[in-house]
Amino acid sequence: MKLVGPEIVQQLKADQKSAFEELYQLFYPKLTYFSNQYLLDSIEAENIVQEVFANLWERRAQLANDTNIQAWLFTVTKNKSLKRIEKMRSAQNYADYLKMRQLDVNYQSLIVFDTSNLIFDELQAKLDQALAKLSPQVRIVFEKSRFEEKKNKEIAEELGISIKTVEAHISKSLKHLRVEMKDYLPLLYLLFFLK
Repeated sequence: MKLVGPEIVQQLKADQKSAFEELYQLFYPKLTYFSNQYLLDSIEAENIVQEVFANLWERRAQLANDTNIQAWLFTVTKNKSLKRIEKMRSAQNYADYLKMRQLDVNYQSLIVFDTSNLIFDELQAKLDQALAKLSPQVRIVFEKSRFEEKKNKEIAEELGISIKTVEAHISKSLKHLRVEMKDYLPLLYLLFFLK
């Protein structure tokens, strides 16, 4: 599984609504979850992500051909979330001290969260390295489960193995990735495992 490639930017620039819909389906829940972790307000997070996708559609023609769309989406969501936190922190009628303190901590944490192209390229390289260390069958089962979104029964039938073997391979893969990708787990979770 590769992160979403540059061809989707070309499709967006060519006004292909299907490319936009694909990105929306893939990233809306991930971006909403990401924003809500800092805002502590699911409705505000949903509003921000709606704005992000509206901006994407409005600005699609201005995207550079080599735009890393994952980085773009997370960066715009991050920046909009930061602005919303600033607005929430400065509200005069903000009476809940504990929530205010949590927003302060979240703001500081979000400022240093890296959403650059480099982190996405690095993530892909590390993921490829980690998956290459798995045995071929374990890797195939994992990729079919997580990247092709196939059910365990489908994988078992396709590969001629038992469902228990599929479950064991997935479990082994996840344990391996937790160790190999420990420095990237929050972003890895957002991109590949959050539905």
